[in-house]
Amino acid sequence: MIVLVNLKRDVRPEDYERWIRDSYAPAARNLPSVSDWRNHRVSGLLSSDAVPPYRYVVTLEVEDMEQLGRDMAGEKMRRLLAELHEFAEVTQLVAERFV
Repeated sequence: MIVLVNLKRDVRPEDYERWIRDSYAPAARNLPSVSDWRNHRVSGLLSSDAVPPYRYVVTLEVEDMEQLGRDMAGEKMRRLLAELHEFAEVTQLVAERFV
């Protein structure tokens, strides 16, 4: 799964990143359905001065999508997702590695 993230207008990157490190990342990494979870800060576009379309990219390896649904339905993750949506606009892409 790939998640594309842009911060909302009045959100400071350092506040979002601190929240990710202290709250969201530990919980996401401990989900039974997730074997790997990483948050990447986008620093630019290769060979371009254009502004990247997203500020952050999150990658996660999901072992079981049905289990992920159950994991995300728990009270703690529902609360964290609500907090995430206060910080950012997110686009979640279900992707399958083929190579």
